[in-house]
Amino acid sequence: MKQKPWFKFFLLYLGGVTISLSQLKIVPILTTINRNFHLSLSASAWLMSIFTFSAVFLALPGGSIIDKLGPKKLLLGLFGCLILGNFLGIIAHNYFWLLFSRFIEGIPFALIIMVGIVLINKWFPETGSGLATGIWGTFSAAGSLIAMNIFQPLAQKGGLKAPWIFTLCLALLLLILYAYFIESDSTNIQAKQKISFHQQLQPLLKNTRIWTLALAQGAMAFVLYAFITIYPLLFTSFYHLANSQANFLASLFGLFGVPFGLLAGYLMDKFPRHGPVITLTAFILMTLSCLPMLNLQGFASYVLQVFCLSATIMMASSCVMVLVPKTVNSNQLVGYAVSFVNFLYYIGIIIGTPIVTKMIEISWLTACLLLGGVCLLGTISIFIFIILTKRKELNS
Repeated sequence: MKQKPWFKFFLLYLGGVTISLSQLKIVPILTTINRNFHLSLSASAWLMSIFTFSAVFLALPGGSIIDKLGPKKLLLGLFGCLILGNFLGIIAHNYFWLLFSRFIEGIPFALIIMVGIVLINKWFPETGSGLATGIWGTFSAAGSLIAMNIFQPLAQKGGLKAPWIFTLCLALLLLILYAYFIESDSTNIQAKQKISFHQQLQPLLKNTRIWTLALAQGAMAFVLYAFITIYPLLFTSFYHLANSQANFLASLFGLFGVPFGLLAGYLMDKFPRHGPVITLTAFILMTLSCLPMLNLQGFASYVLQVFCLSATIMMASSCVMVLVPKTVNSNQLVGYAVSFVNFLYYIGIIIGTPIVTKMIEISWLTACLLLGGVCLLGTISIFIFIILTKRKELNS
């Protein structure tokens, strides 16, 4: 299978979508879960939040884990956790067992992005890595689109635990396919020089370019997950649309972004020397798409704003992930670099929604200015990255 990298990538992408399905399966059936487990809205919100907490704890050590195990063993371990988490969800009879099962499910969510980037750079060492990385960045949006359409009717026909059973079966199938089709790491792990996690992370902490990419990705995540949460509220509370219209517009946010992840990867592959400028353009357009959120006029403008913001956020995120492996000097450091960038990405997810919703309590204008300011922070970070890259090229 060494000659079929795109087939292996297809299996990897299905795995990313499956993890996204596992994460989001409770959203369409949250009302039913609350009723069956007698939960308040704040209690059920933890069933989603616990995913991100797993990611924050595991993001930084992720590079060390993949260095010790190799990408294939780690991938198999992640899907073992996904199967276990969904099995525990099936047999959970109270809220705390269900919450614990969600924490176990969150482990693959914490590390799958890093594993994917490492495998992509292994399978596409010369050409194609940009396009594959761009496509890889869309698995969450694809999973969201599927989850919102299949899990509610599935639960209605097969019972509340049917989404857990479906995800478990899919994860089990992929585990078998990964074991058979994905080759083991050819490097003798025992022969690697034994270097501590701190020693591996130290050069990255001194790498200013990695910091700028991490800050940009954290800013992007802050804005992305804030809008995922506030879009229905924006269209109902500020623009006074019906709930059905607001939910439809919010659902477009994930749908529109998918093709632009592919476009970002294609452009980064086609024009590798101009990758930083393409990334900067995406962040500038993201900022310009965010700022008019309170000055829209009519349904067509609502759709246009959702389209522009979704497209530019997906392009910005994909471009950053293409640049990350190119900022380190060895393939062994790629996992550590992605782990560090993902750490700030998950921090952005955690703090984005609560801070922005708190600003909305002050005023919508305050929230808009905050979101625009965070977009601008990401843009400035990429601008600094370009300056540092030019300086490095001149000195080399």
